[in-house]
Amino acid sequence: MAPSFAFIGFGEAGSTCSKTLREIGVEKIATYDILFDDAAAGPPMRARAEALGVRACDTQAEAVEGADIVFSTVVCKASVPVAEEAARHLKPEQYYVDFNSISPGNKRRVAASVAPSGARFIEASVMADVSSHGHRVPMLLGGVSGRDFIALVEPLEFDLAFVQEDIGLASATKMVRSIMMKGMAALYLECLRAANHFGIEQDVLDTVEKSLAGRTFTETCSRTMARTAIHAARRADEMGQVGETLREIGIDPMMAEATERRHRWCADLGLKEVYKDGLAKDYHDVLEKIRAAESKEAAE
Repeated sequence: MAPSFAFIGFGEAGSTCSKTLREIGVEKIATYDILFDDAAAGPPMRARAEALGVRACDTQAEAVEGADIVFSTVVCKASVPVAEEAARHLKPEQYYVDFNSISPGNKRRVAASVAPSGARFIEASVMADVSSHGHRVPMLLGGVSGRDFIALVEPLEFDLAFVQEDIGLASATKMVRSIMMKGMAALYLECLRAANHFGIEQDVLDTVEKSLAGRTFTETCSRTMARTAIHAARRADEMGQVGETLREIGIDPMMAEATERRHRWCADLGLKEVYKDGLAKDYHDVLEKIRAAESKEAAE
């Protein structure tokens, strides 16, 4: 018999995971969302739960009671308060899975909040789009009960990878990955707004595509960092002009200014002199030289 589930939070993540779990035959799913009590938002959310065959509860305590697995799928800032409330109702035999995209420190705070209940805490870091995958979204897990949780839900088509028993590394992986993934999304917004202003979207996209030249992401990373180590000062100056270009057309150069600052920081490390005889071998080499430069700077 499949385990029973409770979702604290019935937004996109909670409702989508509930939907896909129901589709594979999970019968007992309960949920509570603070917006259930909202006059405008509550009725359609409750109706969606009913349509999916999910029991919409009036309190968090009601949703948690009797569930084998409790998922916290709330907004980031609510993660710790929700865990503190849940701990009042959780039992030692239950699993509490924090599904939220929060820092390693906040994951540890959630774990500490759950600990007095005796429930088995699972750190979950979501590594893809929940709306496309539902409960099958790839997740990294941390916690002493991580392997037991994987064994429990193995028949349910979850996509889980255990990281370590200590809490934090799974979340750190997600957070650091987001620097790139969300950073690129922000760059797309800034770049293509400007390109649209000048009517050159496809020209810009075509030149970027040519620059990638079929390289893997790791290869692109090594090549880009090796060249940046030498050309950071010139690139910082260019990004200053990019910022000026955006201001001229009424766009706040948020990403351009941040990029200029990061390149200026790199230039100030003096890596151009370090690599005066040639490019770095790969991104590992650049990181090693950055650490050395920062250590030297700190010592002085």
